[in-house]
Amino acid sequence: MKLKNILMLAAGAAALVALPAAMAQSSAPPADQLGATSQKASDDKAQSEADRKAQRRAAAAADKAKAEKSGKLDKRAEEEEEQPLR
Repeated sequence: MKLKNILMLAAGAAALVALPAAMAQSSAPPADQLGATSQKASDDKAQSEADRKAQRRAAAAADKAKAEKSGKLDKRAEEEEEQPLR
């Protein structure tokens, strides 16, 4: 009977020690999910920056076309600026 009590106490102590570790593992999200979340946020940020850049370029192209049409911008002068001088 004494041996049985010692074994039961040892099993109970082991359960008490293992319980907090098991609870900590179940509550923390896996590392894969953390990486996926940060990767998604990074992708979303890059996509929004690319969208804003595309919108700025489209607006600049529209303004340029409007200026050329109204005669405020000379096409020939702009072409000369783009060509490097030798």
